[in-house]
Amino acid sequence: MTTFRNLSPKQSEVFEQIAVGNDAGHNPRTLDALWRKNLIERTEQSVKGTLFVVYRYHVPLPIHREWCEWCSQQEVSE
Repeated sequence: MTTFRNLSPKQSEVFEQIAVGNDAGHNPRTLDALWRKNLIERTEQSVKGTLFVVYRYHVPLPIHREWCEWCSQQEVSE
């Protein structure tokens, strides 16, 4: 089981954003930390008509499922 508690607040925030489809504009160091922890995957995407390559990030389905389960077990503070 993946441990989501050991993430820094910033890592947790960025992970959640990527999990819901927002992978743009995040700090490269935070993305790299999540990638090294195997919580996100990185793919290259060529920008048509240029020599530029950008990285796109997503949460693999098994990790996403574990995250959803973990979230459902957390207490909600009001």
